[in-house]
Amino acid sequence: MIQFISTNKAQSSMDLAIALFIFLLAILSFFIYSLNFSQETQENFDLLSYDGNIIMKSILSDGSPQEWNSNNVIKIGILSNNKINSTKLEQFYSLSVSDYQKTKTLFNTRFNYYFFLSEKISDEINGIGKPGTDKNNIQSNNLMKITKFTIYNDKPVTAYLYIWEWKKLFFIAQML
Repeated sequence: MIQFISTNKAQSSMDLAIALFIFLLAILSFFIYSLNFSQETQENFDLLSYDGNIIMKSILSDGSPQEWNSNNVIKIGILSNNKINSTKLEQFYSLSVSDYQKTKTLFNTRFNYYFFLSEKISDEINGIGKPGTDKNNIQSNNLMKITKFTIYNDKPVTAYLYIWEWKKLFFIAQML
């Protein structure tokens, strides 16, 4: 009969120490990730809020020059005499349809946007912004809504701006 002498006590102590080290490293990594994730979320919120307020302030201004068009626009604005000017509103819509990227450049934002009013703009226009988008089909994990009051067709209306960041990871997760 063959007898084995147990010399594995040192080996099992070493295995236990390595396992404990790996476990503690995993816990530490999780906590670091959790702290950074919440900071990233707050930074995204702050950026969306800042850009959204700047864009809304621009839209609800006279714009520059006062009688701007798609060829000479420096700053998009849809107001005249503190009321929404239908001509400027239609020019904003046309510019967003023909060159959405130019509107984002004029707003100095990397985020997507969609602007609409509580009252329908026209029979053809529900809102202005990213082509193919309406207020019900925005796909994003970071979405901000900015709300302001203004005058349209001599009636008080609410102006809404949705601003969001589209992330590939969110899209992939939606497909699974």
